[in-house]
Amino acid sequence: MTTDAAMLALGEDLAEVETDKYLIFLSGGIYYGVDTKYVKEMLTQWETSITWLPMLPPDIRGVMNLRGGIVPIVDFRLMTGCMPEDKFCTVILDMEGTQIGIMVDEVDQTIDIQKNHILPVPHQSDMTAQKMVTGMYSLPGGKKTLMVLDCTQLLYGHQ
Repeated sequence: MTTDAAMLALGEDLAEVETDKYLIFLSGGIYYGVDTKYVKEMLTQWETSITWLPMLPPDIRGVMNLRGGIVPIVDFRLMTGCMPEDKFCTVILDMEGTQIGIMVDEVDQTIDIQKNHILPVPHQSDMTAQKMVTGMYSLPGGKKTLMVLDCTQLLYGHQ
């Protein structure tokens, strides 16, 4: 095979690899990722003014007014069984016109992940966090594991 033919074949193989872009955030010492197609924006804690409402589950911290729309805010640490922190940022997710904000410790980066590199999660228990995680991915360097979140479970997990 000539060099040009080898390069063309390599390019065709690379073109067939399906990837999705994920926003990586840290919460409770664990790396999580959400598909960026659901990420509307990120706000610092100083940009987030949360109004507390009574009679909601403890992990729902309240609602915020985001340019005239009311968005429920969930404390991801409480949702996963960790204690809340004073320092946080809020990731606003939009799933088919329905928005939810999740309070996380910090936003790390965005990366492209090959779909076939996401591994299934071993079943351990019926924990809330386990229900939200649809897969695992070893981050570059191999020392950190990313838990891939199902955004619909974040939205509908309280029903």
